Amino acid sequence: MEFNDYSESTIRQQNQKMIAQDEGCQKTLSEMRVVEEFLDDLGFLSYGRDYILCGRHTFSLQILSTSAELTAGSIISCCESGCIADAYSLLRKYRDDLFFYLYVMVYSTCDTLNCKSPAAVQMEHNIEQWLSNGLNDLYIGTVLQAIGQSPQVKDAVQKYKLRSYFKTLGAKLNNYVHGNGIAFYNQNIYALQEKTMQAQLGELLKDIRFITITFLFLLALCSPLSIMSTDYVDHLDCNMTPPDRSEYWVAPFVTEFFKRNADLIDESCMKYIHDSTLMEFD
Repeated sequence: MEFNDYSESTIRQQNQKMIAQDEGCQKTLSEMRVVEEFLDDLGFLSYGRDYILCGRHTFSLQILSTSAELTAGSIISCCESGCIADAYSLLRKYRDDLFFYLYVMVYSTCDTLNCKSPAAVQMEHNIEQWLSNGLNDLYIGTVLQAIGQSPQVKDAVQKYKLRSYFKTLGAKLNNYVHGNGIAFYNQNIYALQEKTMQAQLGELLKDIRFITITFLFLLALCSPLSIMSTDYVDHLDCNMTPPDRSEYWVAPFVTEFFKRNADLIDESCMKYIHDSTLMEFD
């Protein structure tokens, strides 16, 4: 970059030029966009399947899936400018939105089984407060605890030691959100050592992949319908007999996402889903 270009451009513009010219950074950004595209496909697949009854309210979880997809795009935009601290702050929101989605799904499953435990009553109250834009002080720890104690996922959370990872991840996200050290701020790439930005983007990519695959894993256990392919319903809509066991077929793009990311949990997690729900991966 010429000196005049450097002096006449903002730090953001300088960062953007550096990242645009870095093949390693561009490859990582492309892999982040795969996650964003997956969320778009999942939102389309779940449309019409994700209606929730809570008290006197009926609503769709599309508001949460759409928000998560848009937040993923915003994270990528921050990364394109080298704003890692901003990206991690948004990643905390991304985690919170996806796991509130699971929180609502766990409540819905519990309600279908006519569970009236104190925990279920509190979940219903929190969701109703959220629907009226009056929810306060629902901490992520409470959300994760409610999900982790659900009968559908309790054993999986313990088997794959998900609590310990999310505890570590939560500490990292809070460090960036609260600026708990000089390493947790946005920086001029010129001030960083060579390949540092590549490493930071790679670490963030791993975190967003882990959050997303863990969400998908637990969602499949809570609500197998959420990952079912359209084959069964498509045949019924066309007055055709669905193929045998097609109600257990997993949507191909979901299978692909699992295959690309299951190692972040454990390679056995797809078999675990099959054994627990009968859902069939190609």
